Amino acid sequence: MNRRTWLTMLFLLGAGIVGCVHAEPKAYDLVKYQGKAGSVTIAFDFADGYPEASTMKITEGKKTTAFNLEGLDNIQFVPAKGGGSIKRVSLDLSGDDRAPAKVTGSYVAGEKTVAFTLTKRK
Repeated sequence: MNRRTWLTMLFLLGAGIVGCVHAEPKAYDLVKYQGKAGSVTIAFDFADGYPEASTMKITEGKKTTAFNLEGLDNIQFVPAKGGGSIKRVSLDLSGDDRAPAKVTGSYVAGEKTVAFTLTKRK
């Protein structure tokens, strides 16, 4: 191969790689909420526009447990792995709702249901 062909191939290859790297815009906004209920800290990330991407983490003492989304009618979460004492979290929010200023909900720990309010984090 001559030098000109080689340089042309390198240019085209580089342009192809750079063209594939561009980022796609997100189809949703991530709204972060946090609150406390007793000794439990709750962090909820609401994917406004695509609620299936929403996440929740709960910290009891020094142990943080990730929760998986289970239902969208009234958004519900269950522990990803075993979890601590909290077995289910229900939010007074539907997957069709837009992100409110505050989110209320409750969690079940043993036989006890505890209500909480989450506010937007900055």
